[in-house]
Amino acid sequence: MNKNMKGRVLAAAVITAAVLAAGPAPVKADSHAYAWTYGHSTVWEGHAELEYYSTAELPDTGDKKTSSWTHQIELEYGLTRKTDIAMYQVFKQENTPASKTFNYDGMKLRLRHKLAEKGGMPVNTLLYAEYSRGSDLSAQGALEGKLVFGRDFGRLNLAYNQVVEFPLEKLSAAEHSFSAGASWGFSDVFSGGLEAKGEYKTDEYYLGPTISFGAKNQKVWAVIGYLAGLNPDSKDAQTRLKIGMPF
Repeated sequence: MNKNMKGRVLAAAVITAAVLAAGPAPVKADSHAYAWTYGHSTVWEGHAELEYYSTAELPDTGDKKTSSWTHQIELEYGLTRKTDIAMYQVFKQENTPASKTFNYDGMKLRLRHKLAEKGGMPVNTLLYAEYSRGSDLSAQGALEGKLVFGRDFGRLNLAYNQVVEFPLEKLSAAEHSFSAGASWGFSDVFSGGLEAKGEYKTDEYYLGPTISFGAKNQKVWAVIGYLAGLNPDSKDAQTRLKIGMPF
């Protein structure tokens, strides 16, 4: 990561933190505040939600011809007041100076369960379990688990996810990572903050701003996030757009 980009990211972080610290009185927090970090929320019982994710990764921002794009279409359904289930379909595009490819990349099946309703525990806690299977059926896929923690302090929401992924071919080769966010609810329909994430095995660490919009009728919401690499082993930049439509 070059020095100019690192300076811009750190400046954005300082400005965002100052805005968070200067805000007025509490309002209801947005349950879709982050692009990479899960919050303490599930789909309402008996309701469904369609979501679309578009994630771009740029290994080197100086090389605009090399990038990867992941597209996810997710259908969620609320099984109970505290538990939901979801199915993802994943597509991936790889761009290099020599070629451009777009392929079906696999599927994911996910369960989430809240241990208690918001405010029922000192720290809001949610359990997350996911099975993923790539389009190469010679591989058995992987299991991923997340511990999702969150807490509201008036307008301020804090969230942290501890993540472990087990490849089914070799469970001992587990990979550990984290994501975390701090978000400020400026109104019932808009929030903004910072997100960070890291991969311990590959020594990749990222930080950047995230903003969230939600319609007052709760029929659509969107989150846009940008992360910049903080060390030489990280990719230069990642962006993510998420759009959700409950029904």
